[in-house]
Amino acid sequence: MVAQQAVAGEFETARRLLDLLEQDGFLVETAIWVLDDEGQGRLYIVPRERSERALRQTIRIAQTIVDHSDELPDRDDLLYSVVKPDNPIVQAVMSVSARNNRVRGAYSNGTYVDEAYILRPAA
Repeated sequence: MVAQQAVAGEFETARRLLDLLEQDGFLVETAIWVLDDEGQGRLYIVPRERSERALRQTIRIAQTIVDHSDELPDRDDLLYSVVKPDNPIVQAVMSVSARNNRVRGAYSNGTYVDEAYILRPAA
């Protein structure tokens, strides 16, 4: 039960972070929340702007987290990665149809994702 509450808090923090990023002008093409085998979640963010380097985009996300720390209570537990659309996890999740933005058992090109949530569908 405690683990589920922690994951729920991280999930809501991820959703709120995406809202704040978009308010600050950071355009998101796709965002996917993926749960691993241990129940740990990670947010995969595919930015719309590809000319910027991933490190610069990662720093911008970190700055948004710092700027809005009061609005992101579980920010310290939030794991995220800035990735390209060809990331294997993104590819696997996007290869299947989602029911209510939830994906179960996605597999593509050798990558398996047990459970994921599409928080921002591809444009």
